[in-house]
Amino acid sequence: MKYFSIFLFINLFSIPLFSQETSALNKVNALRFIDKGNQEFNEGRVSSAYMSYKQATVTDSTNFKCFLALATVELELNSYYAALGHAAKAYELAKKKKDGELNFVKASAHHRMGELESALQHYKAAAVGYGKSMSKELEIPTLILQCQFGLEELAKGIKNVRKPLAEQLMTKYDEYGPILTLGGKTLFFTARKPETTGNNMNPDDQQFFEDIYQASWNEDSKSWVFNEEAMEGVNTEGFDALNYVSEDGMYALGTLNTSASKEKTTASSEIVEYGSGDPGILSSATLINHKDLNTSYFEGAATLSDTVIYEDETTSQWMVFVSDRNGEKSMTDLYMVEKKNDVFQQVQAMPKGINTTGRETTPYLSPDGNTLFFSSDALPGMGGFDIYYCKKENGTWGSPINLGAQFNSVNDDTHFQYYPSMKKAVLASIAENDESFNYQLFEIDLTGLDLSFLK
Repeated sequence: MKYFSIFLFINLFSIPLFSQETSALNKVNALRFIDKGNQEFNEGRVSSAYMSYKQATVTDSTNFKCFLALATVELELNSYYAALGHAAKAYELAKKKKDGELNFVKASAHHRMGELESALQHYKAAAVGYGKSMSKELEIPTLILQCQFGLEELAKGIKNVRKPLAEQLMTKYDEYGPILTLGGKTLFFTARKPETTGNNMNPDDQQFFEDIYQASWNEDSKSWVFNEEAMEGVNTEGFDALNYVSEDGMYALGTLNTSASKEKTTASSEIVEYGSGDPGILSSATLINHKDLNTSYFEGAATLSDTVIYEDETTSQWMVFVSDRNGEKSMTDLYMVEKKNDVFQQVQAMPKGINTTGRETTPYLSPDGNTLFFSSDALPGMGGFDIYYCKKENGTWGSPINLGAQFNSVNDDTHFQYYPSMKKAVLASIAENDESFNYQLFEIDLTGLDLSFLK
């Protein structure tokens, strides 16, 4: 009985000690999972980082840093509902509510969900928590302006007028770069789906490589139908994206990058052209050989104006494209080059005010070459990439104008193209898809809209 009492005493009083020791071990292990996730995230292995952060929250559900890290990677994966929930959990657990990172992640989640008042509140708190220098580095002042711009647009009662394009073709994977040709009866777009040619996956973001797709409008069924035969021999085992198709469907421009595939025909992303024997049926890609156009940097997303024939029979076209050749000062910029008598001239950067220190991308040049549409994440907008346009008068480009809440959302809006003859525009945008978010295709009926670029 004496020994039983001693045994009982030892066990009764050792249980709390053992529980504390286990709890401390869990806290240490959770921090290890966070460190592992941070390393994976910094290496671009986002999905792996997600699993490590998820394990951290399971291991220690009392540490706000575990949920904060998980919310951060969920924002990167466009899982905005989950990010908002985990950011709220982190905020609930945190003792210091003025922490800069805590408010920044929570603001970002609210922003992506279109909750602009809450986003604005937490961006301002993040600016205080981080301090002036770090806030500037994280572009918090720009994000605050984006929320204010969005709130002003919504206060005007402006409603977004876009509608899904080819909804029956869309999946849970990213689809973007819509291009209509042949009177709107043929649709091209780019997607990152499992059936990509070569079945390759990008080690950086752990998503599938890009392929180009084509669909035709079926008048009987009033729906889009994939035309797989039209793309035979077009896609490589690398990244293939289509950016421009002529109105007659006989010529196209795209972006090709096979540096990460076994084909190894390009050293980086380069601008290619496609011919066609039949309207809407593309040939394999041909690299544009011009040392000032395709360089060792990343080039792509080219757009082209119609050809102008002058009285002396000189011909002229203008191309606008994207490059990171000035990457030490900005991220990606727009460049333009004249194609005179079928020969590309010297490349020049688009003016400052159009190009920023952020990212400009997916340009579209009107057929007459006098109106440029593009997306930027650093000009005043609603959030993420917004779509802008500017006009050229007397050879000079004017300041960019935001297309506003009729076209833009609080998330990325890109790949805008405009067809005056069809009174229609198309674009790609990150939008909700069964409680997750991915790039989807949209169209806009321009009939009756009061827009300055239509005048």
